[in-house]
Amino acid sequence: MNKGKLKILLARYGLDGHDKGVISVIDACKNAGMEIVYIHFANPKEIVKSAIEEDVNLIGITSSLGQHLLVSSMLAEELNNNKVSIPVIMGGVIPNVDVPKLKERGVRGVFGPGSTPQEAVSFISQIAQKEEL
Repeated sequence: MNKGKLKILLARYGLDGHDKGVISVIDACKNAGMEIVYIHFANPKEIVKSAIEEDVNLIGITSSLGQHLLVSSMLAEELNNNKVSIPVIMGGVIPNVDVPKLKERGVRGVFGPGSTPQEAVSFISQIAQKEEL
């Protein structure tokens, strides 16, 4: 895994056309000195393949279509199938009641309505320090 500048893959799943939040996170991450790989309209297999090829430190998924539980399960399965351990965060329109379910599926941080891009950047930085990414 990349040990220099933090490299983050941010992705939109399937036909999720809402990108205002993820674009704000991209800008905040870039302003914090992180390198960003952005893919959209991707499935979990494509996301994990890109994450491996790009040697990223973290995957961030946006979900605004109510498919966050399905996406997180499929992504965890795909990471497991590829025998890689890359931290995952998720943002978008995610009800608070689903946050514990997402964390059970391995999602490290969840940024739902009302979260700021700076909160995501801070969380990514905390993970990087703890795990020496």
